[in-house]
This record gives sequence, structure tokens and C-alpha cells, in this order.
Amino acid sequence: MKCAIMQPHYFPWSGYFNLISKVDKFVFLNDAQFSKDSWHSKNFIIVNNEKFSLKVPTEKSPLSTKIQDKIINQNNNWKLKQVKTIFQSYSKHKFINDLNELMEYFLTLNTNNLSELNIKIIKFLNRKLKIKADFFYSSSFKINEKRTAKLVKILELLDATEYVSPVGAKSYLEEDGFHKLTKVKLVFNNFIGTKYQQLNQINFKENLSIIDVIANLGWINTEDYVKS
Repeated sequence: MKCAIMQPHYFPWSGYFNLISKVDKFVFLNDAQFSKDSWHSKNFIIVNNEKFSLKVPTEKSPLSTKIQDKIINQNNNWKLKQVKTIFQSYSKHKFINDLNELMEYFLTLNTNNLSELNIKIIKFLNRKLKIKADFFYSSSFKINEKRTAKLVKILELLDATEYVSPVGAKSYLEEDGFHKLTKVKLVFNNFIGTKYQQLNQINFKENLSIIDVIANLGWINTEDYVKS
């Protein structure tokens, strides 16, 4: 049984969904510490032919605040402004109707909790991309261990036989001695998305939010893209 564990990101890039597609069980690491200016609350699209950061405004909180406890600042109609920015940038794209479906869902979300917002978006996208995985929340396990020891505990509680990890975590997993802590097999997922045609772009812009992929490829082709 394959398992992956990741913190909930805001409108993640395609590699996030590729990882989910590789496993049977996916755990949202929602009780990890919130990191300012990270993927927890931002991602990138293209605006005026340049990479542009979409950010969720959040309330100030102690550095120790967990993602699951991070509160969104709902002032200034931030969601409507973001949707307007997205449509201004992608209105002439071939699959604007598919993107519109995502934006309509996004606007229905009524939560002040950052983790909940991100997870609802990810689950919606998962359904649209026909990715089958069972979802879990690390906070439900109430584990006190940190870093790799915590991951191992979660994996063993879920009876995982294989842990599929983003390749970016390789150094700290090896540093913490993952193989010495468990018999669960460790596999690294090094997704490198192929270049797709981005409207009006001479040079391909990498590592953008799934928003850009959907606008350029549509739901059906995006499904194939993230599962490749």
C-alpha cells in the first residue's frame, strides 16, 4: 500500500497532483508549522507575460502557528480580486470555460481557515482530474514526534508498505535515517512536467499553479498531464 504525505498547498502545481496519483493513501500534513511566504499561502500564474504571485492574505500569528490554525484575513474581497486577475490574464485561453468552473467553485468556499481552504481546492481538483486516493489528516493522529519520526509513525499507523516522497525531501529523510526507523520502502517521485503550449509565451514558464495548466490544456488533457 503506497502512501504520500504533504502539507496542504494553495492551488498547487501539477507535480502535487502527480504525487497523489501515485498512491493509495494521501495524508495532508496540516499540523506542520505554517511558513510565511511559502506554498501554504501562495502560488504563481502568468500576468502580463511574467510570473505573478497569488497570495492568500492571512492574520498575524506566532511563528509556532500550525497550518491548521492559520486564519485568513477576509478584508478587501481578496477572492474576487484574485479571480478578476486570473480572468484578465486567461480570458483568451482555449479552455477558459474549464478554468471558470474552478473559479466558480473557489468563490463558493466560505472558510476562514487556510488549511481547510487549500484542502477543499485540492480535493475538488482531484475529483476533476479523476485521481483516486483516500485522504487523511495528520492532525487526527495526534503524534508528538517531529520531522521524519512523525512521518514514519503516520505511515505505520496507515499500514503503508511504501512511502512515495517528493525528491526535494531526499536530503532530510536521509539525514534523519529514514531506513533505520522503519521497514517501509522509500521511493522518490521526481515529477518533471513536460513543456506545454502556453498562450502568447515565447519561453516556457515552469512550476506554475495548476491554474495555468487547466487554462492551456483543459480538464481532460490536464488529467493526462499530471498522471504522466
